[in-house]
Amino acid sequence: MGKRWAGTTVRAARAHWSARLPLPCYRCGKPVLPEHNWHVEHIIDRAMGGDHGVANQWVSHARCNTSAGGKTGAAITNSRREPVATRRLEERRLKW
Repeated sequence: MGKRWAGTTVRAARAHWSARLPLPCYRCGKPVLPEHNWHVEHIIDRAMGGDHGVANQWVSHARCNTSAGGKTGAAITNSRREPVATRRLEERRLKW
């Protein structure tokens, strides 16, 4: 699986991108300034086969990145659930 996205890996990525700020946020397009709370994020998520290389990184506001991660996690969780309409139909059949 390779290196984890933590510790020295993240510090090296932040140092690389910090020297290049301001840059547009990957999510919202507004400028990310050095004094903002910002993240280095993967363009192609690790779960989808992306790596930690600089070519697969960009900066985003911390809020933009965490919001996007929450939406991705919710989509994964919801895709594993049985559709609500099916559950309701089954409940009706059992009650009759």
